[in-house]
Amino acid sequence: MSIDHKQTLETLRTLVRFNTVEGTPSPSAPFGQGVRDCLDYVLALTASWGWRTADLDGYCGWAEVGEGPLFGILGHLDTVPFGEGWTHDPLGAEIEDGKLYGRGTQDDKGPMVAALYAVRALEEEGKLPPYRLRFIFGCNEETGWACIKRYLATEEHPLYSISPDGDFPVINCEKGLAHVELSFPCPEWLLELSAGERVNMVPNKASALVSRMSDVAFTYALHYGVRVIKEGALYRLSATGKSAHGSTPFLGENALTKLLTALTSLDEVMNVVGRALADYTGTAAGIGFSDEPSGGLTMNAGTAHIVDGNLVFGLDIRFPISYTQQDVLQGLSRTFPFATVRVLHDHPSLYLSADHPLVVGALDAYEAVMGTRPAPLTIGGATYARALPNAVAFGPVFPGDEEMCHQADEYVRLDRLEQMTNIYHRFFHDLHL
Repeated sequence: MSIDHKQTLETLRTLVRFNTVEGTPSPSAPFGQGVRDCLDYVLALTASWGWRTADLDGYCGWAEVGEGPLFGILGHLDTVPFGEGWTHDPLGAEIEDGKLYGRGTQDDKGPMVAALYAVRALEEEGKLPPYRLRFIFGCNEETGWACIKRYLATEEHPLYSISPDGDFPVINCEKGLAHVELSFPCPEWLLELSAGERVNMVPNKASALVSRMSDVAFTYALHYGVRVIKEGALYRLSATGKSAHGSTPFLGENALTKLLTALTSLDEVMNVVGRALADYTGTAAGIGFSDEPSGGLTMNAGTAHIVDGNLVFGLDIRFPISYTQQDVLQGLSRTFPFATVRVLHDHPSLYLSADHPLVVGALDAYEAVMGTRPAPLTIGGATYARALPNAVAFGPVFPGDEEMCHQADEYVRLDRLEQMTNIYHRFFHDLHL
């Protein structure tokens, strides 16, 4: 095996140093200059290898090698905002105790680089499979998927695909996704409310300014660690938590729902909202759905703001494959009859049977490298695999490892980076569908 693990690591460190949080758009950089620069770097690198490349107006790009039917490897270069609580520079690509720290090391620059160098090694060995292997580099995965929509509108669609943007051994089932806005008139006693940067992140900070408090509110604030400071005749409340991916709210601590719970005694509407949003299973919001193939629904109260006199919440909801977006909206409307409920962004669910050749091939490659064969997985996360038929998410998080996507001090273990590269190398080496 001729994988250059040292160069894999150095290329990843270079990618991490690009700030690819969505920024100010320009004609050649629809998602900001940092994302544009990172895309240019990847396309130049693969072009230097002699691969065929294309730049799709800065929305995304692709690079391919080989001959035959088209096989896609779909990933993204953009990242979520850094957030607070880092002890390492999120753009520093620092190595410490066998870990590479930085935003994107796990989601999704790390596994994309691993897959790139796995295929590069096969090319150098003269062992490419009988496919055109096309890497599609998305630039807007975290904030709307305009990148992949642009690709699908004009480019050849792969017959089969993987997205190295999930978990090992392989994900054959992804729940439906809906980003929902909940809006209703702001109560007169609530003067300010602010929480969250993105709906698909568990907010780690929340603050509010209110004109009144109650004994129960003070008691709840004390219980949930919400700080209360008197500001003249007003009260400033602040809460802190722990960020996590919106599809796994149970891995974080939601600062917004802590603060809302402290305010539930102040009026009837806030009592309904605070109690409903604090339950990440959705049960208290009337959408606690579950099924056997994909498990239970999850709900993340990701953002909250006051806009033009209305209190506006952003909810990230991942629902089981047996249910529809309409089921979710109807349940929310029954629970919040005083609110306007609308969908801002959505993705359909995904399901491939465990005996699908793509799933079997991924399991075979994982077993060949790691010596175990876990069962395929179901997730609430949304990967590019949903965008195409015959597609699955494949890596990079290993069973039992810490999930660091969207969290402070995101990192990838160096040994895991090598292992995932070896797994992708084996997968593409044996690729025959």
